[in-house]
Amino acid sequence: MVRSDERRKAWAVDRRALALWPGIDPRALRRCHHDPKRIARLVARRTLLSVESIQVMLTRPWVSREEAETWFG
Repeated sequence: MVRSDERRKAWAVDRRALALWPGIDPRALRRCHHDPKRIARLVARRTLLSVESIQVMLTRPWVSREEAETWFG
């Protein structure tokens, strides 16, 4: 059985993909089964970004506004 925090992380990848690329077909996204690599391959067909770049965008940790301002001024 999948733990609830793992399930939340899996759904977070889908939500982030939809936020970054709102034109993704929801059925195609469901077929990826929350796998960042499969989602990256799906998105890479429609953009010039590499699969590796997309995968990093999908899996990077969330950063608060304060942290971003501290890091990037």
